[in-house]
Amino acid sequence: MKLPLPEIEFELTAYQYEMMGFPGLKQGEPVSVVLDAGVLLPDASAESRFAVQKEAIPSQFVRVGPAQYAFAGQIREAELVDEEGEQTAVLLVDCGVVKIRVTCAPQADGRLPYGTWETRYLSGIGRVQGIFEEEFRTSIGHPTNLTLWNFQRLVLAPGDIHFGQWHETPELVPLPLHHDRVIVTGRVHRDGFGRQTTLEAHQG
Repeated sequence: MKLPLPEIEFELTAYQYEMMGFPGLKQGEPVSVVLDAGVLLPDASAESRFAVQKEAIPSQFVRVGPAQYAFAGQIREAELVDEEGEQTAVLLVDCGVVKIRVTCAPQADGRLPYGTWETRYLSGIGRVQGIFEEEFRTSIGHPTNLTLWNFQRLVLAPGDIHFGQWHETPELVPLPLHHDRVIVTGRVHRDGFGRQTTLEAHQG
């Protein structure tokens, strides 16, 4: 008996969809996408935050809200940057079912928490975006192969009679999103992670 494929959610921003060229997406379409949890702060009171430690912790990727996840896992790759005394790090974290990219912001003194590097363990919470087209150059990022399953669209166009309402649909039309927000549900393939670039996979 085959187990069902794990489902994950990610946000597809209007800007990202524009960078893709408004291709139109539909249920059942296989894609390869980098999952990015954005900028995290080393502050327990922040909405999107992280903590690092030396001791091993179990890999976790738990949905706590629309495209929002509490996660934990080992840091597999790290790219550290020091600009004008401000340290940042782009990390690849192995959360078990998926690997996600995060950007860690510094503490008030401009330095990253001790241990923000490869082989250490990171936990945190953040909103996950799907990156089909990279906006900046980085060697960090591992495409996840998945099958698109559905799209939840939050209508935010001023004056629209459906303003503030979520609508679920099996496809995303090839038109700009404008004000609306879109949450994509995908089913992760059993082979897990792809070798193609996200653009190659989407076009291929």
